[in-house]
Amino acid sequence: MNKSGSTESVYFVETLMEHVAASLGKTPIDIKQQNFFKDGDKTMDGSRLSDVRLPQVTEQLLKDADVTNRLESVKDFNKANRWLKRGLAVVPLRYPCTPTFFTYGCLVAVYHTGGYVSVTHGGIEIGQGINTKVAQVVAHELEIDMKYIRIQPTQGITNANAFATGGSITSELACQAAMDCCKELKGRIDPVKKSVGCKTWEETIETCYGMGVDLSARAWVAPKPAQKSIYNTYACTATEVELNVLTGEYQVNRMDVLYDVGESMSPLIDIGQVEGALVMGLGYYTTEELLYSKTNGENLAPGTWKYKPPMSKDIPVDLRVKFLKNSPNPSGILRSKLVAEPPLNMSCSVVFALRDAIKASRAENEKHATNAPTWIEIVAPLTVERAQQLCKLDLSLLRYRD
Repeated sequence: MNKSGSTESVYFVETLMEHVAASLGKTPIDIKQQNFFKDGDKTMDGSRLSDVRLPQVTEQLLKDADVTNRLESVKDFNKANRWLKRGLAVVPLRYPCTPTFFTYGCLVAVYHTGGYVSVTHGGIEIGQGINTKVAQVVAHELEIDMKYIRIQPTQGITNANAFATGGSITSELACQAAMDCCKELKGRIDPVKKSVGCKTWEETIETCYGMGVDLSARAWVAPKPAQKSIYNTYACTATEVELNVLTGEYQVNRMDVLYDVGESMSPLIDIGQVEGALVMGLGYYTTEELLYSKTNGENLAPGTWKYKPPMSKDIPVDLRVKFLKNSPNPSGILRSKLVAEPPLNMSCSVVFALRDAIKASRAENEKHATNAPTWIEIVAPLTVERAQQLCKLDLSLLRYRD
């Protein structure tokens, strides 16, 4: 599981807020909004917050997703349906960017025959699109077409002492190192281009080569900011589920996400990262149950016969991901913000939505809704079996009544 730490921490705190709201008879998002950080507040790591966008992001998500009206629609649906119940939950998020111990290098080499540019950086491509972002940044900085860029494998000799790929920050820092390389190269190439009057990239590089210009550059990035968190990214997710209380099976009918990515360096990559992280989290919180032998600790779910990662049918029926507009980040690389792990943290909203559906079923089980529990303890992952058992159905409820 990617980023096991903040994922559970967010789930714990969100569960506390949901419990407080249930105890007070309030809507959870109202309680959460009353406890948002404000400009000037200090976080646990001592960082002073500024430009806090969480209230703005949350309000816009609630409006765009029509959460207030949909909550009423959920109540109406639950009254009209005995064995199908719906729930809707909202989870806002603040995620700090803390690159204090991350270090990465980059090497950019331009070849005089054809003007092709080889790039090797200290990050590892694991599906997050880091190579695409680095290639786009190099093309942007050198003002050339992407067709010239070649990303080469990471090597210990060219990127010695690079930190592990993680923390959602590697792509940004690798791009920063690539930008530094490009600036150094442009400092050598541009004077030649201007003095000779070269018209094409190939002509410029061939001329530089003939004049003995060094066409390779290396950069090293090791941030040491004044405070641990250099900026924060903000997001909010609303998740609606439909639960079959007889079987425990469910589907995510709709998931809305508003994410503050600053000015995205690569929107398609970032959209994919948000969507992928959400689905990954849905599996983590609902289907991926680890089973171990109580006698010898043996893993009893080594394959997909018992261990169930999310598949195509687990993707929300209606998945809407939007980026916050007009929100440049002056502290980020090319005014962007990190993306990858924060959306994963918001996927716990599926548990809270399922709890609401279970609670609606339990309320209907009782002769008087006031006898229904205000709070239901849940152990994640909330599997089909657990969801069905939490509904507390018995045979007396399955008899035909006039």
